[in-house]
Amino acid sequence: MNVSALEEYGLRCAVSLASLKPDETLSAPEIAEKEGLSVEYVSKFMLYLKKAGLVTTIRGVNGGFALSKPAAEISLKEVFEAFGGKHRVSDEEFCNAFAGKADSCVHTSGCSIRPFWKILSLYIEAFTSEMSLQDLLRPEAETLAKTEIIALKNIQSMKNQLGKPLS
Repeated sequence: MNVSALEEYGLRCAVSLASLKPDETLSAPEIAEKEGLSVEYVSKFMLYLKKAGLVTTIRGVNGGFALSKPAAEISLKEVFEAFGGKHRVSDEEFCNAFAGKADSCVHTSGCSIRPFWKILSLYIEAFTSEMSLQDLLRPEAETLAKTEIIALKNIQSMKNQLGKPLS
């Protein structure tokens, strides 16, 4: 699986905003300095986040960017979707995108690969839906513990949905 640079750096910028106290803002140059990115790149990320309704812009001398709602209410899924992250890879559109020379995938019926992509997609969607920007503000060990809990819960949930073991 590849996470695009847009998604990785955009997530880092969103986490920078999540670390702010209420009524604080960060300007694009401040975020760029904090994250080691160019101002132009950060401005692009902020535009994506603003279009998705996750960021607001405050004008004026003390202006800048801030999250539009509390970090605990913004899922990682929302952030990835703001940058075009489409992690559902089991639908017909995905299959036909890799049809080779044919108009549609030659494995549309009886595909042994599609279940793999379906489970992986469902897992990623469930996992990113449960993790919030607030979760990424924790120390690394606490974040790891939270991700392990979510991962185990989602594996168990998928086992229950499928009615058979996932091993």
